Amino acid sequence: MRKRPILAGAVVASLALAGCSNPESSASGNKQETVTIAVNGLPDGLTASKWGGSASHVVLTGLGSQLMAYDLGAAPDAACSDPSYGVKGRLAESAEFKPDGSAIVVKLRDLTSQWGNKLSSEDVKWSFETGMKRDGVMQGSLNAAGFDTANIATIVDDKTVELNLLHKYSFSITGLQQNLFDVYDSTEAKKHVTSDDPIADNWLSNHLADYSGWKLESYTPGSSLVLTADPKWGGERGSVKKLVINAVPNTATRAQLVSSGEAQVANGFNYDQYDQLAKSDVRVNECNGLGRDTMMFNTRSGPLKDKRVRQALSMAIDRQALVDGAYAGLGEPAKGTFPFSTGAADYVHDVEGAKKLLAEAGYPKGFKLTLSYGTSRPGPVADKSSVLIKSQLAEIGVDVELQVISSATNLTTVLQEGRYQALLYAEPIVIADPAFYTYAFYVSDAPSNATGWGDPKYDQLRMDLAATPTEDTAKREQIEKEMSAIVDDAAANLALVDVKNVNVISNKLSGGTPQTNGQVYFNDLGR
Repeated sequence: MRKRPILAGAVVASLALAGCSNPESSASGNKQETVTIAVNGLPDGLTASKWGGSASHVVLTGLGSQLMAYDLGAAPDAACSDPSYGVKGRLAESAEFKPDGSAIVVKLRDLTSQWGNKLSSEDVKWSFETGMKRDGVMQGSLNAAGFDTANIATIVDDKTVELNLLHKYSFSITGLQQNLFDVYDSTEAKKHVTSDDPIADNWLSNHLADYSGWKLESYTPGSSLVLTADPKWGGERGSVKKLVINAVPNTATRAQLVSSGEAQVANGFNYDQYDQLAKSDVRVNECNGLGRDTMMFNTRSGPLKDKRVRQALSMAIDRQALVDGAYAGLGEPAKGTFPFSTGAADYVHDVEGAKKLLAEAGYPKGFKLTLSYGTSRPGPVADKSSVLIKSQLAEIGVDVELQVISSATNLTTVLQEGRYQALLYAEPIVIADPAFYTYAFYVSDAPSNATGWGDPKYDQLRMDLAATPTEDTAKREQIEKEMSAIVDDAAANLALVDVKNVNVISNKLSGGTPQTNGQVYFNDLGR
């Protein structure tokens, strides 16, 4: 039976994963004011327009200038072992559906930007309107969540704004925590609008004008980011007053930095490093989540156009061997495309069956396959998992050539433009509701679906799921089962491993439970 996400408003089963180790409460009471974070990479810009995959997640989740946030609860160790996917206000004091379902009424907190301007309804309206121009994925995400992107916001008063809906979906409010949906200080940003840059994106990519509560001391794209706490912000934060975030691509160097105490927070290690790290003066958070490492196929031409070939590749992959080898046991072999949906058939590892399917498709001796991956996403584990997959596919005659994509930005471009034959990737949880979860990489016209595969029946089922309230569990489960059967059969996007949200934090620093997408909210550090 498939594992199912914990969703607000739904009666669902808990994730069948082990609890987190070294609970965060062990560091309570520590008030460290300067913190260094060592990460795999930093993006080339501070907005979504220069998206750098997990590197952008680090920054945009960390700063957290969104209306809503996932509610991790009052006890960090409980949030780690049994996370909630409900949301709470971050910049918003509240967010509720209008009685007629035509909009979400958002009331704003009293917060101040780095430039001394108060958070206002105009900031929200301008940020959403320009955000859709800044990044096409944001517009697609808003469309998918039911928003009226042609008329996104109506200002009621300075602290109340209505976000207009075409459809009231189960995840419309939950979606407002997505880290693409940054709210900027429009008063300051508009000062930097030019005829060539009417949304001030060039300036915002290298400056902070938001409601994160942090001032930008320095920023070197792709390399380092230094932030200082803004005492006039007005929100809640921990004891940390200064953050130094450095891109340290080498995992051994990151491990040395956090083990020696030169860095207090780090992530993105090879899985076999965590046992050794836990022996130093750090705690290793192994938090449950719904993230998956996947392999996508370009189905437009060549052998991968035939779904029997794609099914054969899936059957040839020993997912348990990937978990045991590349992931050092920190994960679970994926059972199917989606990590929910009770009753759907599981993936099967069957080398002889895979050979038979290849022969039926006209490739009895196999074929050549280029497998692309980057260590920014799914992470350093790809160095090992790609080699194991190469070895496993060789058993059915498929000759795999490994192609490394060094830049996180280039990896995103390759993904979105479909410039791959097969691609290792990771799917962090942006919006946990299955009605969104099943959208971005699977719906025919979704912005991140460049596989070339689509199915009208699947697309309609996804719409039906989004329109079904979360409390109607039986109906949603039936729709999810039908959707899973379609995508599992198509095999255009294979789930490989269900992963945990893992990071390493000094025992001298409290706070830092990974968010639902695996990243740390900077204002939680020192709490």
